[in-house]
Amino acid sequence: MVDFIANRADLENRIVTMHARGWAIRALARHFDIGRNTVRRILRQNVAQREQGHDVVPAKIQRTSKLDAYRPLIDALLTQFPDITGVRMYEKLVAAGFDGKKTIVCDLLRKIRPRPKKEPVVRFETQPGEQAQMDWSPYTINFTDQGKKQVLCFSWILGFSRRQYIDFTLDRKFFTLIRRHQDAFVYFNGLARTCLYDGEKTVVLRWEAGQPVFNPAFSAFATHYNFRPIACRPRRAKTKGKVERPFQYVETNLLNARKFKNVEHLRAITRWWMANRSDTHCHATTGTAPVQLFLEKEQAALLPLPAHLYDTAEVALRVCGTDGFVQHDTNFYSVPFQYVTDILTVKASETRIIIYSPDLVQIACHRRQPMGARKKVEDPDHRLKSKVRYGLEPVKQAFLQLGEHAQSFLDGLKSEHPRNCGFQARFILSLKQHYHCDDIHAALAHANRYHAYTGKAIERILKAKAQQRDLESVANQNAKKRLENLPEIKQRPLSQYCRLLEKKD
Repeated sequence: MVDFIANRADLENRIVTMHARGWAIRALARHFDIGRNTVRRILRQNVAQREQGHDVVPAKIQRTSKLDAYRPLIDALLTQFPDITGVRMYEKLVAAGFDGKKTIVCDLLRKIRPRPKKEPVVRFETQPGEQAQMDWSPYTINFTDQGKKQVLCFSWILGFSRRQYIDFTLDRKFFTLIRRHQDAFVYFNGLARTCLYDGEKTVVLRWEAGQPVFNPAFSAFATHYNFRPIACRPRRAKTKGKVERPFQYVETNLLNARKFKNVEHLRAITRWWMANRSDTHCHATTGTAPVQLFLEKEQAALLPLPAHLYDTAEVALRVCGTDGFVQHDTNFYSVPFQYVTDILTVKASETRIIIYSPDLVQIACHRRQPMGARKKVEDPDHRLKSKVRYGLEPVKQAFLQLGEHAQSFLDGLKSEHPRNCGFQARFILSLKQHYHCDDIHAALAHANRYHAYTGKAIERILKAKAQQRDLESVANQNAKKRLENLPEIKQRPLSQYCRLLEKKD
């Protein structure tokens, strides 16, 4: 009967001890049902180990290879062609009589010419409140109410305590970026002195002479909070390892095995998760919960928040449509009817749409609708009776302000189109969105000479004689006028500075 043997080490132990008690090799082979040569090899190895010593690291076994006879040729080819490929080396050896496979040739070349090892990544630790890191990560989530939708995870993490703030958005535009930053600052009630960023255009416009050129709008935001943005070198993702690695924790803990109704539900669960999971779990590197390290050492070292938060609202110019609505992000918002076809200033915060008159007086305020909703938000106080609403009277004053030729054109318009002269006047006023008022006035004068009293005639004249403009150019022109009113700066003669230096000496 063969004894039960659990493993190889147990077999060797049984053979050695039974042989020492007098068992013959033949008897051991028959007892364990193995070959006599196997028994002899085990006994020889035991004797050699006891006499020559034992090493837990086994010696390397030297095996012969078919390539041994061709090593002089291989060395000569490598000396002559240091960058020879495995395929070309194999072809050379076959021509010399080699009958082996290509694989062992390539394996030998990899041993002879090993690739340079990557530099070790040294973890860079910072003092409390010194550095933060920020990044985005996209995820596609199957919402129960909205179906599949891609969201972007914003992450801002403190480098010392590893406490992080995350939120989910539908885009990564500039205003979304600074609003999420501001939310993170409020969440921590402070911020770090520096923050690392990659090359996204909202932060870094481009690189020149090895130096980053920051987006001026983002620099203004950073100046308000007194922190310094630092741009990581291109293709150096490991520089921001402290913010890159926690995304794996977000995927495996926050997003894993959970159902979300919509984006707002996801954001609500995220706020719970930050307080009950992310802040309290034991961090693998620090060995401490991030919120504990934050409260004990980092919170007091953060930069304080200013008395007033940065205004993160978008500002744009819009022409009020002939129906009394201003468009912003696919949605329409009503304004009082006397501002039809005027160029108005729209201030869009994350929750509100505030509209200002050409004199920068607030004339409307609406709750902001989601991007892509295509809704019309109407204040009943802005509306007029239908007969007056679509007639000439609401836009007559704005039309006459185009210039001296507007009255004569309007008289001709009334005689030619008595039933829809209001519609024609509105159409002409809507051209202010693409043409300067002076160009429209010149087109009215040209139309008067030829008695062409229609809105389409004015549009054709403008296309032929005027150059289109966008509303951003209007803002640039207004800014230029403000700069022209600045006092003139006169350069002092250098002799005055010389006298100052002489007095100091």
